[in-house]
Amino acid sequence: MSRGHAPEAVTLSSIRRMCEGVIPATMCTVSDEGMPHLCYLSQVEYIDEAHVALSFQFFNRSRENILATRRCAVTVDDPYTAAGVRLQLLYLRTESSGPLFERMKAKLAGIATHSGMDKVYHLQGADIYEVQSVETIPGRRTLQAPQPRCDIRAGTRAVIERISASQDMATLLDETLLGLRDALRIDHAIILLLDADRQCLYTIASLGYERSGVGAEIPLGQGLAGLAAREGTPLRIGHMTMWQTYARAIRQRSEDLGLDGALCHDIPLPGLAEPRSQLAVPLRLLGRVVGVLLVESTQDQHFSHDDEDALVSVAAPLALSLSLLQPHETASAAAERPPEAASDTRAAPAPSEHTAPADHTRLVTVHHHPHTDSIFLDQDYLIKGVAGAILWRLVNEWAQQGRQDFSNRELRMDPGLRLPDVTDNLEARLILLQRRLAERAAPLQIVKTGRGRFRLEVAATLALVQHLSEAPPA
Repeated sequence: MSRGHAPEAVTLSSIRRMCEGVIPATMCTVSDEGMPHLCYLSQVEYIDEAHVALSFQFFNRSRENILATRRCAVTVDDPYTAAGVRLQLLYLRTESSGPLFERMKAKLAGIATHSGMDKVYHLQGADIYEVQSVETIPGRRTLQAPQPRCDIRAGTRAVIERISASQDMATLLDETLLGLRDALRIDHAIILLLDADRQCLYTIASLGYERSGVGAEIPLGQGLAGLAAREGTPLRIGHMTMWQTYARAIRQRSEDLGLDGALCHDIPLPGLAEPRSQLAVPLRLLGRVVGVLLVESTQDQHFSHDDEDALVSVAAPLALSLSLLQPHETASAAAERPPEAASDTRAAPAPSEHTAPADHTRLVTVHHHPHTDSIFLDQDYLIKGVAGAILWRLVNEWAQQGRQDFSNRELRMDPGLRLPDVTDNLEARLILLQRRLAERAAPLQIVKTGRGRFRLEVAATLALVQHLSEAPPA
């Protein structure tokens, strides 16, 4: 823009990237006596085309002026082009809880740690303002904005098309993650589903990590994904803070969930060692949160408002497909029991064409702890919760009756498994269990044999031990 031109009116949505906190905003207020006051502001949060929220951290002169006049002017700057915009605002109210407050609190924690002020910054509230005008600041020489890393609109469409083409849940999970990588250039992503009964999220699939972390859990409210699930709103930060790192958040969950096992018996959560940007988007179905899609990067400010919009668009068909691809078997679809029962020995039945013959010289002890439905193979922790209860039921029927073939329907109708409800996604639990067993190269494997049907394949002699006490194996 050349010097001398009058301010140009712009839309609020077109300057959303100026509200990321990379360059601190400047706030100007005036007292009742007409005395101006300038200060730096940590956050300007875009709400919609007519509203923003400002961070309320300290009761200072600016706060006094706002409460007296209800008006202020805020200047925000584009970190890429050096353009500036002035907002004229009218104060409406302050929110100290809820999705908006949590979103701003998460971002402030990132900004505080990045600037070395984590012991000072504390969000007291989110001040909501009506935007009365938005105009560019004249006289600045601007730079060329960088090109986006991909065509986000076309990429979003490509991911949704891959989701729509998936015909089973395992394919859906894989195609979603591969679509994020190929079409949106997102190299690190995790899909977590909600265990409503235990009030936690569990990892069902991941992309870009040395270990998949399938089966790893995090409580609601812990880490960015836990907050996004609890509040039902997307959360995005561009300066990572240590308390949001999954590896550390997991350390708090044993007490929160009332578990008494040692932390070494948890599955490590997947994640970057030093993430700099994270975006967590809840998966919502019929008004309910059923999971979270989490993406992250080693670069600051890697995810923009456009990325957030794209993943919100992807999350809707993903949540719906997770429900639609849950098999709904008819009464005749239940697996038939073998005509004769197996002997009382615990050696494996004859192997199928999908597995190697059982090694009868190898004895594997399967430990079950009923309080948490935790399963250990010998001394190694495998899984817990609903997936653990399912595996314990399968190995008992294998050992007592020689059964190998099962159906989703019979598991869903088994009251002993204490499944929360049909929307808890039994198919996802089976995929979790299947992938966890395969990842550990366990002597037990689950092989899908048809829609709503699967086979338990055992390649060792099993000893089943149920523990009345809750102490894990030594």
